[in-house]
Amino acid sequence: MKIVALCPTYNCPVELGYLIACFEHQDYENRHLLVLDDANQLTNQEGDRWKLVSHLFRYPTLGQKRNVLAKLAIEFWPDTEAFALWDSDDLYLSHALSASVDALRKAPWSRPSVVLHPAKHGLQPHRTASESDPGNKLFQGGWSYSRKAFDGVGGYPSMDTGEDQALAARFAQAGVTDADPIALGHDPFYIFNNPRTPQEAARHLSCLGKGGYARLGRVAAPPSNLRVVLPPHIDIRRPTILPGVKPRIF
Repeated sequence: MKIVALCPTYNCPVELGYLIACFEHQDYENRHLLVLDDANQLTNQEGDRWKLVSHLFRYPTLGQKRNVLAKLAIEFWPDTEAFALWDSDDLYLSHALSASVDALRKAPWSRPSVVLHPAKHGLQPHRTASESDPGNKLFQGGWSYSRKAFDGVGGYPSMDTGEDQALAARFAQAGVTDADPIALGHDPFYIFNNPRTPQEAARHLSCLGKGGYARLGRVAAPPSNLRVVLPPHIDIRRPTILPGVKPRIF
């Protein structure tokens, strides 16, 4: 199964370099990564199975930007069978795509029940659903889905934020089933990088809030160089996973 990780980015070149390094260390072979920079901050470039496309045009909503990513992926790799959602402000362990593909062989939507958050002495597992609503698993940065399922519901609605829950609703209405890679025996693989400062929170895709995507687009994004290196603050090759699974943080 060929899977393409889709990564929207805006004005976080350092974090993007970490994410691409995570991709290069994946243990699943039949993969590609497509990054869309609509800040025109970085030059068009590519590396080992990844490609970065830089656009001067700022897409009006995050939903539209994610749809454009999927469309471009098919243009570059017509035999694409599945998409993984990778956000440039988060990180992924080396088995992220192999675990996702394993789940996608069972159902058209891979949705993990546990994600990781950086903690003082390692990575702390957290559930993606609350006890009161176990079917509502958040953290779409760990999701993957088949191309057929995505096309079948028309992709994302044109929304500033909340496009993840809107897509989930479309999947539910269409009867798209999901599989949990954690329940299949895989360790958690998606690291939700908790913003450490107000400045980081203001540009973290999961923390934008109402109107946040539009505000982000008004922030100056000076030309920058991309440096692909592993993150210095988290060892994605030999991670320390803390015991116990905590409740969902939000």
